[in-house]
Amino acid sequence: MDGSIGENADLTGADGEEEDLNDDYNVSFMQDIITLEHSFGYDCKRLFNLISVDDDTLLFASGNFLHYFSISKGEVTFRETVFGCGIGFIAKNERPEFSHLFTVGENGPKPTIFIYSYPSHDIHTKLLNAAKNCFTAGSYNSTGDLFASQAGYPDFIITIWRWQQAEVVLRAKSFQSNILYVHFSEYNPILLCSAGLSHIKFWKMANTFTGLKLKGDLGRFGKTDFSDICAMYMLPDENVISGSDWGNILLWEAGLIKFEVCRKGRKPCHTKPITRITMSNGEVTTVGMDGYVRVWYWETVDLADPPEDDLFVEIDPIYEFKISNVELRAMQKIKPFDKKDFGYYAQDGLGGIWFCDINTFDVPRPPKQIYSCVGGRVLAAQMSAISPHLLALSETGKLFVYDFERRKLLLDKQFASNGVDILWLDSQISSFGTELIAGFEDGILRQLFLDLSNPNKASIQLIRAYKAHTAPITCLGVNRISTLLVSGAKDKTMFIYRLSNDAEKLVQLNPLGFVEFMAVPNCFHWHQQESSVVLCGCVTGEVYEYNIRVNVTAAETYLSYNITDPSRLRSTRFVSVKSRIRRDLRREMIKKRKDKKKERKLREIEKLKKANPGLQIDLESALADSEPEEEEEPLHIPAIPNRVIWLRYTERNTIWVSMAGYDAGYLYELDFDSPEPKYCTLIADADDIEIHCYYILEEFILFGLMNGSLRINHINSENFTDLSDYRTYPMHDALKGTIPAILSSYNGEYLVTIGFDGNIFLYKWNGPKYVRSSLWSKLPGLPSPRTVEDITDPEEPSLEQVKINAELKRQQEAAEAHDRDVLAKIGLLQSTYFDIIKKNDELPPGLRVSDKELLLDPRITQQIRDELQAELDDVREDLAYDLEVAQVGHQKLYNHFLKCLEHIPFTVTPLYANIDPVCTFRVEALGEDFEQIKRDIEERLRMEHDMRFTEMVASDEKEDIMGVPPTETFFFGREPQAITPRFSRKMMRLLHRYRDRQMYEVRRIFDWEKLERQKPDPNRNHPDDDAEIAAAMRNLGDYKLKIGDEYEPKTTDNLTAKYIEIVKCREEYFNMLDKYNHRVRSLRERKKAIMHNIAKRRTRLQQIHQYLPETNRMNMRQINEIDIENEYPETNLIEHFTPGCGINVDDILSLDVTVDELIAAKTPQVTVSQVSLYDMDNYANAAMREQIKFKALQISKLSSTLPPTEMLQYIESLPLNTDPIYYELDEEGNGPLIQEMRHRWLRVLVVEQLLMLADVDEEIRLFDLSLEKLQSERINIKMNAEFLSSYLITLNQELYILRDSEEIETQLLMNAKHAMSTRNELQLVINATNRQLEDLRKNIEKLNDQIVALQQNFLITVKGHKFYDFLRRIFKKKWRPPKRVHGDDEESSSSSSSSSSSEDGAADAQSIDSLDVTTIRLDEATCPSGLDRSVYEWSFAMRADRHALERTLAECHRDVERKRREIAEMQTKMKYHEEVYQREKNTLLEFRRNRQHEINKVQISTILRMDQLQHFREGEDYRDVSNAILFDADILVELRRRAEKLHEETLATKRWHRINFIHLRRMTRDIKFMKFEITRLEEEIKQAMMKRFGLIINLDELEEEVLRRYIFDLETTAEEEMRALEKELRRRQLELSRCEEELVQETQNNTEKVNIQTVLREQKIVLDVLLDIQERNYNKWANPQVLNLSYDIEKLMGIDNQLLQQIESLEREICTLRLKAKPLQINELFPQQTDVVTTEILPMDAEICPAILNVDAYMLPPMPDEFIMDRVHTIVQKNFNHLLGRHTTAENVRKFAQRSSLYLCQAAYNFQGMYTDRIAECITEHLETIVPKKYFIHISAEDLRKLFKEVIAVFDYERSDVNTEELISGIFDHAKDSLCGRPASEVVNRTQFLVLHIFKELIEVLPFEEFQADETIRIIVDILEREPMIDPRAINIEELIENTLRYARENLLDDITALPIRKLGCDIQKELLKRRQYKQPNCQSPLAVRIASKKPPSSTGLPF
Repeated sequence: MDGSIGENADLTGADGEEEDLNDDYNVSFMQDIITLEHSFGYDCKRLFNLISVDDDTLLFASGNFLHYFSISKGEVTFRETVFGCGIGFIAKNERPEFSHLFTVGENGPKPTIFIYSYPSHDIHTKLLNAAKNCFTAGSYNSTGDLFASQAGYPDFIITIWRWQQAEVVLRAKSFQSNILYVHFSEYNPILLCSAGLSHIKFWKMANTFTGLKLKGDLGRFGKTDFSDICAMYMLPDENVISGSDWGNILLWEAGLIKFEVCRKGRKPCHTKPITRITMSNGEVTTVGMDGYVRVWYWETVDLADPPEDDLFVEIDPIYEFKISNVELRAMQKIKPFDKKDFGYYAQDGLGGIWFCDINTFDVPRPPKQIYSCVGGRVLAAQMSAISPHLLALSETGKLFVYDFERRKLLLDKQFASNGVDILWLDSQISSFGTELIAGFEDGILRQLFLDLSNPNKASIQLIRAYKAHTAPITCLGVNRISTLLVSGAKDKTMFIYRLSNDAEKLVQLNPLGFVEFMAVPNCFHWHQQESSVVLCGCVTGEVYEYNIRVNVTAAETYLSYNITDPSRLRSTRFVSVKSRIRRDLRREMIKKRKDKKKERKLREIEKLKKANPGLQIDLESALADSEPEEEEEPLHIPAIPNRVIWLRYTERNTIWVSMAGYDAGYLYELDFDSPEPKYCTLIADADDIEIHCYYILEEFILFGLMNGSLRINHINSENFTDLSDYRTYPMHDALKGTIPAILSSYNGEYLVTIGFDGNIFLYKWNGPKYVRSSLWSKLPGLPSPRTVEDITDPEEPSLEQVKINAELKRQQEAAEAHDRDVLAKIGLLQSTYFDIIKKNDELPPGLRVSDKELLLDPRITQQIRDELQAELDDVREDLAYDLEVAQVGHQKLYNHFLKCLEHIPFTVTPLYANIDPVCTFRVEALGEDFEQIKRDIEERLRMEHDMRFTEMVASDEKEDIMGVPPTETFFFGREPQAITPRFSRKMMRLLHRYRDRQMYEVRRIFDWEKLERQKPDPNRNHPDDDAEIAAAMRNLGDYKLKIGDEYEPKTTDNLTAKYIEIVKCREEYFNMLDKYNHRVRSLRERKKAIMHNIAKRRTRLQQIHQYLPETNRMNMRQINEIDIENEYPETNLIEHFTPGCGINVDDILSLDVTVDELIAAKTPQVTVSQVSLYDMDNYANAAMREQIKFKALQISKLSSTLPPTEMLQYIESLPLNTDPIYYELDEEGNGPLIQEMRHRWLRVLVVEQLLMLADVDEEIRLFDLSLEKLQSERINIKMNAEFLSSYLITLNQELYILRDSEEIETQLLMNAKHAMSTRNELQLVINATNRQLEDLRKNIEKLNDQIVALQQNFLITVKGHKFYDFLRRIFKKKWRPPKRVHGDDEESSSSSSSSSSSEDGAADAQSIDSLDVTTIRLDEATCPSGLDRSVYEWSFAMRADRHALERTLAECHRDVERKRREIAEMQTKMKYHEEVYQREKNTLLEFRRNRQHEINKVQISTILRMDQLQHFREGEDYRDVSNAILFDADILVELRRRAEKLHEETLATKRWHRINFIHLRRMTRDIKFMKFEITRLEEEIKQAMMKRFGLIINLDELEEEVLRRYIFDLETTAEEEMRALEKELRRRQLELSRCEEELVQETQNNTEKVNIQTVLREQKIVLDVLLDIQERNYNKWANPQVLNLSYDIEKLMGIDNQLLQQIESLEREICTLRLKAKPLQINELFPQQTDVVTTEILPMDAEICPAILNVDAYMLPPMPDEFIMDRVHTIVQKNFNHLLGRHTTAENVRKFAQRSSLYLCQAAYNFQGMYTDRIAECITEHLETIVPKKYFIHISAEDLRKLFKEVIAVFDYERSDVNTEELISGIFDHAKDSLCGRPASEVVNRTQFLVLHIFKELIEVLPFEEFQADETIRIIVDILEREPMIDPRAINIEELIENTLRYARENLLDDITALPIRKLGCDIQKELLKRRQYKQPNCQSPLAVRIASKKPPSSTGLPF
């Protein structure tokens, strides 16, 4: 192996990386038991797997080895990779300075890229952490300094390296599928592209203002089909050329396909994918897998301009090179730096390396193959047992023969079909030893002869070909004595051949027959002893054992080769148990972990006990498992069973199988008598890895794995399943290098493994040898040359089909003979029939027989009908594809061009005027996506409102707190609530009056203080005025330009605002065009109405012209007709056809009439029945009346009508109508009356004609005028639309900038908000501390005032006392703090008096008794004589009060100092946080300015008139306006008007000042009057008190004294009553205890009697049942009845309907859960139809229970609904759990409750009357059939009565009108009572407690659907909202779900799940938060109050 393992180990060790190696101490054999000798393969199917490391050496990757091919020697050497996990890619840096380096990307757990130096193989650079699992591609740029690596699954990361420094430049996610190729642009160093499976991506290394980024744009194929792309090239103009699957060249521009290049005649550029594209001197060279290299002149493509609907450019190559019948997958230039050399090495995907010359200047040299190998997967191989030869069969059907000792390929032969398997027959049957049997996918078995008599001219001859299968062959097998050969195929058959020798001693295959299986065979294994027993493993997990019958005769297979005998067949099927094994292993692992944990706890407990001998420890609780039970995954059984890869017999007479797919990783032992595997052997370190082959060598068994590894296991002689002694050798490719076979040479010296990666590895075996046979010195040749024709026709019949065809031919000949006899008889009958027809035709028509009567047999007509229908079906089937194509094309065109439009564009033409027509605009509809965008913007606005950054400063305002009234001392420290109920009404009124007065005084003081604080400071301005002045100074007249450095972007200028602008612009654009289109549409409708009106008038005009003379006729002007194509284009989308012509086949079968006559008969004709009587009245028709008048008046005699003047003169000349002459007629029928009527009637028609023409002309004129107006408006609208479209593009450009910077801005914004919140929180703490300091100062002042008041009170009291000095000395004694204890013998002072060591000297000198003349020193420890004891003690009490105040004062001083220090420290922190905040704020502002500068670069178009330009420079020449400022004129006008507004505001302020001054004088006068009134009222109050009480008293003190006296008397009386009640209570308790003892005794006696009664009753019931059964049996025997199953059928039908309804309900629930939607209450929409069950009414008898109480009643369709059933089930289950829970399991309780609830529900639903003993006995009797007696005895009659009443109460509750709101209110009150009954420390979260209590009770009393109703949620929210202690933020949804579900499980409420509880809890919490969102909280911080009081900022968003 070139010593590569040691070198790589050194490399990895030098890098500090450790590898997990097998422990050699646990393996019984050495690592070198097998060594790699040679590699015959090449992974030539891998793309770009060929590079040149020097002029004579090529490098390619194969398996886990790098192969070096010496061109001059033709030899291959190899080198193992570092990690042995496969190679992702190899690459070469094409720069001259790096020509000695090559790059290898190795796969594995830690994929690494190694850059080696050749030929030393030293690691130049190592690139780490570029992939998670594997690589797929790598490439260098044109300068060689950058390298791009592409990772594969699962991360698909592309990494740009600066490889010399091993530094990552950029990294990004490429695509979600494999990338095959990465390419750098040779012209632009920042561009590259990647391509692979169905995609191409264009990358750009962009240096944005946020840093260097790798931006990728995915190529869009558009109308072109998706294609895998293997090659591409980036042009200088940044366009990209790429290949395609179908061989054409794709030209990409801006991410889209610009052209598709093909050859002339639409021939593809290559017939297979393109693998290489290069460009030089304007010529593009492409290399395809079809073996062609073509050169194209690219300028032809650049200059091409194909139409948009056909983007194809047809061009022929200027040069074309045909390498050979090869598959070019890589090309490597031999001399890459020599432009005059055109030699290349080509990688052939069909197996090999070629030399080719691509010379366009001279005659190229012919291509030559320099290396040949297997192309693609190697499926099968065989080694000769008599010679050193190796056979390999590839998937393409090519057979290779190697001499492995000479390392030489002898020959290869290609067959017509893909190969499957091959056998090399041994010398037991083959005398020549070189005969082969090969199976192919065409189902043909070929017998071959390998002629190796001349090693230099080896050949393969076809001996015979057999086609026994009609499907591809899957496997071959020959028994151990070489007498039988079997072949399996996908037709689920196993064909059997008997092997023998022919005359020339060649092996002959004699077909015996085939055996049919139920599955496709996949592998065979023969029995060790019985040569005719074969095992067959199938692709769907079946295992068959068949004992082949070898004595099959020719007679048995005369008709068919099917010899299947079920008696000789045994079978079993593999059942997956892997998931169960994994579950058991995991359980065992968890158990071991818990046992270890338990042992550790025991050791710790022992240590604790040793350290603390007297310690008592509860072992059960201490050793309890604290870990939650892990949820186990469900067992996985593959839906489609996996295939059996191989199988064999074992020593235990079982079958050892290796499975594929999910069940891989284990070897299973099957038994035909066991439904599951009996034993399972885990393959260590190979879990989920398929074992594809095995080979046994003495004491070793070798496995070939799916990951390309070779596993050698040492067989344990005692246990063959012990495979723990093993080594693994990674050889083939880890991803696609499955090893299908392991072979041994004739002498056992060598081993061979083949792989699906195309590799064939030859190993040296150093273990025990298995010699198959001795080496033959010379191999014989073919006995006689022969030419055998191979079977190449896929339609060639198989052996079985030949038998079948022969039998069919015999049957066909017999049938033809029978047909000839029948036809002869039919001919005679036919001639007779024609004679009858001829005679019938000769009869008269009336006597002829009709054709239908002559019908001989209706089957003839039916046959004709069937033939016509078949032809019609054929026509429809033939046209079905065209119809589908047309429909799909129609739908695609409609979707692309019309579906997205608001309406189809149309044109309206004028009627008469010569003006242009008006066209509508092509407007795309906004659609639902637009509305969704608006909803998303609304959501973003709500989110951004919460995240908006607003600078806030913590408020220093003090919260106004009203004081509390003084303590009511007259209650003597007792609770007022316990005393006031006993007050009289008079005393209650007194108490209320006293409390109201106290509260009034406190509120008045509070209001006065508040008013004083609100008094404005006369020396300061109002804060609002200061803010407005500052804003005016900052902004008035100073408009910051967006290009200025001081411009501060608004916080609202963000991505959402830009989205809103785009949406508004898009909506405005749509509305403008749509409004115009609506106007055009209304004009079209108007034109339609006009044309309809004109048509009617033209018809009327034609009628008038029939009666008018020709000279008076006036024609209507010619107008333009409606152009349907342009004005109504939507009519072209209507399908105008009528299917069929209304004629049936039966109408023409009788041949009575022709088809034309039938069509004419189907035409509707007007008959008399269709005409009404009114229509038959000619005089009712106006046209008929005019016709009659025209003829009657003889209008035709007039040549023209008279003019109006002549008409008047003529009428005046006629006689009067009173003259009889007026009515006379002459001979011609003329008279004055007739002539006048004639002229008048013509005049009426003429006038009607004129008016009609005038109306039409006016309508036409108005219409054309409107059209012309719309046409003129269209220009402006089009211009505005174009500008809106341009503006929309500008907005999108700005949107892209905002979108790219949104994430960074959000992060900066969050940083600024965090800094501001930190600063404000600290400021709040400082403000609170300042307020505390202020409160301390006020307390100090109050304490000082109290001390002064105490001293004054003392001095006033003792002033003039004879012991004044003594008492003053006692009072003045100073307080000193107690001393600390310093030792055991020292004592500390406990009082202030004893701690004092000195007294006031002046006081001692003056401390004398006033009656004595001598100075005495009085001891204050004793009361002097003459001093009242009470005064003496009072002095000490006053001193103690003073000392207490002084101590409190000292503490306040200490607190003041501490607060000052805290404030100083916090001020320092505040300064730091203020700096941090300003820094973050400035960073955010700078970022927004930079972003604004980027936005300013976006150009925008606008239209300006000349009057909108203002020139500030002198002169008349105009300057460049591109740098001008575009300013709003309204702002300038508003700025000029500001001065006038300020003047008006000044005058208004002066007026208000005068008004306020007058008001101030009035208020001053009122204040003086109020002071006078107060003085007067106070005087009146004093006089009233003197009159009433005789002195000035305090009413509060008086009322307090009265209440104190009353309460004292009341409490004295109450105590006596309480003592009497307590005495009575003790006496009653003693009596109660005695009664309880008697009750217990009686209960025990009664229980014993009840038990005895129960036993007797059971015996009685058993006897009654036996007697009843005997009586019924006797009656049945005496009176046999006919079996009547009607009732059973009806009951079963009812059960069937109920089950169908349950299935439907479950299906709906499954669909609902799949969609994650709320379940639909379909049962409420469609009420259930209950089946009517007919029952026989029996006479009432005392011994017979009512029918509804029968136990079978619950099997009837349930009457009540599901809600009641659930509630009844809950009640029954709860009672059963209480009564039976201690006697049986929970599952039994649930089962009994389920059945009992159905019965009790049905019984209670129809129950009427009272609950009697008879009813109770019936219910008990029937419940005993449901609940076993051993459990039912624990249910007493009282419990049963109570249970049944509760069930009845459910129905009463459902039937009654229950107020849900009252129910929930009661539950809430109960929850509050429960909360009050608990200690305050137990319940921390009161809100959570109340809500949980409500949920627990509601899930029991309400149906679950009603519990989830919206009305219930509203009621709960209303009740919770009224409670002030409820805080919705304190509701923990997860804890609520957990506790509710726990409560439900404890009470057996199985229908309660987590999903609806979560939804209900979330809805309640959201609704409460919504309702309390804008309410003023009761307790808030000053900052919160300030924030809540601020006005919300104005929103810039749309009012959605």
